[in-house]
Amino acid sequence: MRLALGTAQFGLDYGVSNTQGQVHPDEVKEILTFAKHQGISLLDTAPAYGGSEQVLGQSCITSQFEIISKIPALENANANIEQYVKTSLEKLKQKKLAGILFHHVEDVMSLSEGRKRFKALTDMKLSGKIDKVGISVYTPKQLDFCLKNHPVDIVQLPLNCLDQRFISTGQLDELAERNIEVHCRSIFLQGLLLMDFKHLPAYFEPFKHYFKHFLDTAEQLKVSTLSLALALGCQQSSISSIVVGCCSVNQLSEIITAYKLAANIDEDLSSLACEDVKLLIPSNWP
Repeated sequence: MRLALGTAQFGLDYGVSNTQGQVHPDEVKEILTFAKHQGISLLDTAPAYGGSEQVLGQSCITSQFEIISKIPALENANANIEQYVKTSLEKLKQKKLAGILFHHVEDVMSLSEGRKRFKALTDMKLSGKIDKVGISVYTPKQLDFCLKNHPVDIVQLPLNCLDQRFISTGQLDELAERNIEVHCRSIFLQGLLLMDFKHLPAYFEPFKHYFKHFLDTAEQLKVSTLSLALALGCQQSSISSIVVGCCSVNQLSEIITAYKLAANIDEDLSSLACEDVKLLIPSNWP
């Protein structure tokens, strides 16, 4: 199972399509139990996800998963990288993490500071506190810089039917050639791909034709929009984990069912791609 469970909704009211708000801790435990039984083995979290790490740490089943967390945005040059990792371990009640990523790639885009910060994580990897170190990126340019200058084990990047930038640049192929682990996020574009395109917020009006093309393609293939959204990730053999979020066991069950069907969709989906970062990067949204 290449699905990984994103946990932003466990600590925040997260996602443009989320109408249920932050997930209650009791529901979190049920989701984790169901996820484990369905073969999901990786959790993705971060200090920036509100109380997500604490909520996960309160659940005894969390120890049965591998966990990826992140270094939050760094405010000064002397930030104690090691302490951030230790704090995450304490909140999660774990002795070791499968990986730590720099959540804000800008924090390692300066060579001198970036190399020092990566060295801090590499030292912790050598000490056995972390298995792998990496980055979360938004643009191909950011990824190119980091691959040239830092010892990256894991890359988390956005990928969905509209956002195919890392495919078109050939960077997914490059990551595979270099044996760098790839986790993709935003497979549903924060839920936009699953919404009724006729009722999207006004900001997305100029992009409605992309959503209509996506919906028309799902109808032509006789699949759900959920399966079509997941299909692009399934088609990329270089991707080891497709990070998905949910607010309930029922939602996760629907995603897993759609994921199994998505594995059979082999049509070329490149015509669905958009290049406009005003749509593709959520931080650009109002």
